[in-house]
Amino acid sequence: MDTKNKDKWTDITKVLILGSYHPDKAKRKLSKLKDYLKKEGFSNAGLAMDFPSPSMPGADNVVRDSAYKMALSDFIVFLFVKEGDSYGPAMELQIGADHNFWNKGSRTMILLEHSFLKKQGRSQMFQHALNLIREMGVDVYEFYDDKIPLKYVKTQIYSKILKNRE
Repeated sequence: MDTKNKDKWTDITKVLILGSYHPDKAKRKLSKLKDYLKKEGFSNAGLAMDFPSPSMPGADNVVRDSAYKMALSDFIVFLFVKEGDSYGPAMELQIGADHNFWNKGSRTMILLEHSFLKKQGRSQMFQHALNLIREMGVDVYEFYDDKIPLKYVKTQIYSKILKNRE
């Protein structure tokens, strides 16, 4: 793909990044991924709170609003980090799996920080959702603590979304 077309597609691709906002260190990791993608030309990359689509009309909670935004996105990235509270993001993951990620299974990534799995990722709800998505062929990628695979995410987006739009 030539640079001109690549820039065109990165600029219009909506990348939704989901994960825990609490504590602040967990949210900073989400923001780091968002900022990197924006720097790489994905101007419509965002967390659920600042995703470039309207919120769900009448949404009374964050999880429902995130599900609505999943349906509107082109690519979904879940980032589970060791510091984060996994309850909300695990519910979002389960809802996504229940809806087959709105036919975006091949354009969905789950990034799991190694220590997250040891500390929080053993809950029955989380493991059930993870098993479902693995069966669906969703990309699940483990990474070592504090080393978010920024380039890997960018490469996957290019290969899975932009390839189909040439």
